[in-house]
Amino acid sequence: MSRSFCKLFIVICMVFITARLSASNPDSIVNFQIDVNHASLEEISRLPVDEKTARAIYDRVLNRGYFTSIYQLKEIEGIDQELFNKLKPLIRIEPLKELTSVQEKIEQIYYQLDRWNSDEGLDNAFIDLWIERALSPMNVNNMNYDDLVNLRSVSPVDAVAILKHRPNVHWIRNERDLRSVPGLSNYAWRSIRYFVDYKDQDFSAGGSQWHGNIIMRVDNTPFMADEAEQSQEASLSTLTSSVSSGFNYLPNTYLKGRLTYKNQYKIGFSFTRNLNEPTHYLNEGQFRIPEGKFYLGMENTSLGPINLDKLYIGNYSVTFGQGIIMENTDFFAPRKSGYGFRKRFRGISGDISQTRQYKLTGAAAEISYQNLSATGFFSMNDRDAILNRKLPGDSSETSFNQLIVLDQRFFYALDDSMRDSNHDDLSWLNAVREMTYGGHLQYTFMPGAFLGLTFYESAYDRPIEPDPYQIVGFNYDGNSQWNLRQVTADSEIKQSYGGAVSRGSNPFWPDAKSFRRVFGFDFQTVVKNVAFQGEYAQLDKGGRIFSLGENPQAYVVSAYTQFSSFNILFLYRNYDIAFDNPYQRSFSNYRRYKGTMFEDYYYLQSVLYGQLYASNPQPQSEEGFYIDSYYQISRKFTAGLQYDNWTRKPDAAKMYRLVGTLNYSPIYPVSFQIRHKWQAREEDNRQTTSRYYTNNELRARMLIRLSGYNSIAFMYSNSKVINLPRPRIFNDIVLDGEAITANYIHNFNQYLKFSGMLSFYKGFLWNFEDTQFVVVDSDRGAFRYWMALYARLSHNLAVRMKYTGESHIPLSGAHFSASNYTQEEYMGKMFNADWQRKFTNLYYLEFSYNF
Repeated sequence: MSRSFCKLFIVICMVFITARLSASNPDSIVNFQIDVNHASLEEISRLPVDEKTARAIYDRVLNRGYFTSIYQLKEIEGIDQELFNKLKPLIRIEPLKELTSVQEKIEQIYYQLDRWNSDEGLDNAFIDLWIERALSPMNVNNMNYDDLVNLRSVSPVDAVAILKHRPNVHWIRNERDLRSVPGLSNYAWRSIRYFVDYKDQDFSAGGSQWHGNIIMRVDNTPFMADEAEQSQEASLSTLTSSVSSGFNYLPNTYLKGRLTYKNQYKIGFSFTRNLNEPTHYLNEGQFRIPEGKFYLGMENTSLGPINLDKLYIGNYSVTFGQGIIMENTDFFAPRKSGYGFRKRFRGISGDISQTRQYKLTGAAAEISYQNLSATGFFSMNDRDAILNRKLPGDSSETSFNQLIVLDQRFFYALDDSMRDSNHDDLSWLNAVREMTYGGHLQYTFMPGAFLGLTFYESAYDRPIEPDPYQIVGFNYDGNSQWNLRQVTADSEIKQSYGGAVSRGSNPFWPDAKSFRRVFGFDFQTVVKNVAFQGEYAQLDKGGRIFSLGENPQAYVVSAYTQFSSFNILFLYRNYDIAFDNPYQRSFSNYRRYKGTMFEDYYYLQSVLYGQLYASNPQPQSEEGFYIDSYYQISRKFTAGLQYDNWTRKPDAAKMYRLVGTLNYSPIYPVSFQIRHKWQAREEDNRQTTSRYYTNNELRARMLIRLSGYNSIAFMYSNSKVINLPRPRIFNDIVLDGEAITANYIHNFNQYLKFSGMLSFYKGFLWNFEDTQFVVVDSDRGAFRYWMALYARLSHNLAVRMKYTGESHIPLSGAHFSASNYTQEEYMGKMFNADWQRKFTNLYYLEFSYNF
């Protein structure tokens, strides 16, 4: 696979270079003239000019755009009339092709599109919105609060500042007027200007009424789990699985497209298949349609006194408040506060993300009347879940144990022989049918001040019976009894929602056997430069509505203030252990089931059941206080601080996390950054084996900005984790990590960029590699490197190619068994190896087309 990719990489590079060279001088064979607007520096150097003048001509085109007249050459220093007369018969100026308005916008922000199209750390709804607004800006004088706050780097304080300023000036006419808005931060202004216009678009005046983008990514990067051993075990299971399980050697594939007509009508589609998993189809027969996502949308339509803000049919996403009640994504984001890089999209939007387990399929609408707005949604989907086995002769309905987010959607857990097609045939794929509906009612008192009520209910066609013993491991002894492993389940597992309290019917669906109902409210107000936010929710377990102590509850409150050079966020959260809401995505340091036996995959019936923890997007049950602050001390110094002190409720474990960052830039091109993290769990409790009393991590980084947006950076990382001694181990367990990396970015021009990294690490390391976030670990040490090429083949089309290699320090005197081989002659035998080295070869290929 790696050799094939390398060949493909070389071929594409050669085709691109040939195309660019051909475009630079298409008619040189005919008339020997140089098209100076498309010529390379080498071609310009062949003219009768010195090296300095050739560079000046080349830089003039690169930095200021194409020549429109040959007489503009006389504006370049060093070209007098005599030299101009020599150059005139050797140079031609090709007529410039007029660009569309969208192409002009792409040329202005192509570097932003490069970043957004491949960003993996943000909500997909944000990326789609930013690209749409960048290509077709909205009139800032007509945008509401949600339109503004969903933009990049815009806080509630910034959005309210614009809304309150508009009536005072009647109309924001240009970028200068926007910059003068009182209370608008510099970061917000620098971001907003890419997404807004200052007049309504006139589609009748010409230009394309359609715009959008299409992106396709292919790579062979394996899925990452929090435990490195788990990903290795899971990989081993898949490789040794049978063909019937659906295993193949196909790479990760993600295709998505989005089209907008007149900024009002929207169409979106996507297809996702992860590494090695089978392709799932919507139908059977000769012409099968792969499972994917699709939506049709309509926005900003007047229905008399009522405005239809949004209407989506198909797949859509929903987010309300602080994410306690409803936010349907498959992905967990630690410390998702709703500010900065942890923003949360508000409202509903079309969904073409890689979310598969918690996708919503149906219809959703948002309407408004003066200060009152209402959102409603309905969805019917199949969910992946672990089904419970039954004793022989048990004729009751098959129940489901836990919903599970599967990174690789095989038909069965590949190493759980008790549920495969040869036994009970309990596939976890699409095992439960779920109907979900709900709504949000909100009244806005003034710009940025509102109160909202939220409700949703899910009904299932199977009973909910959470039973940890069915997941940990069991065998039938032939006497109507299960032989169970003796384990102690954590209270977070024991208090999972289900059982008798979940049994019930649904008036809208006769197949319903159980249900889950969550309700609550959220609020926000902005006073000058301070924003107060909060959300409260209860999981219905038979108690009275909003009666304290009768239903499991969860709530988050926060206060945020910003000045020109300083901002700070205070946040408090408290989640009951029994508040088991699969759509909860509110602030948390860790995901649900952290520290339970679901995290320790070797206890489980299948190592892949470890995804109950590793892929769980729900936050854990915790109570804590969080502070996040940024301060620009001077033009040369900036500082950041994060402090979190919280208690994990199931075992009352006390933890803290402190991160300090200091940036120093003595001169503009050079900057230094020092980041230090201190973290501990149960620091003062020596009676628990889960204690670690030191988790220090130091990162020092130097960045040198070169001309032409080029840069070079160096980073040194050192980490140390000290755990309490375990039984039979009398000393502390020390886990060290150390790494050094070097990054380089070179822009040949606005159409071609090369970037790469070389690193050596030993122990644990997390890092950003081009557009990907990676976590790696090596006991003996490893060299890791990657190189990426980003090429704009036209105004609309761009391609990104990346290769990653890793070579671990060899192991000598290896002693291993061949128990994982299927050949009978190797079973049970032991082998020796004098020298063994582990290699990794990964590739990443992306195409993006904006129009």
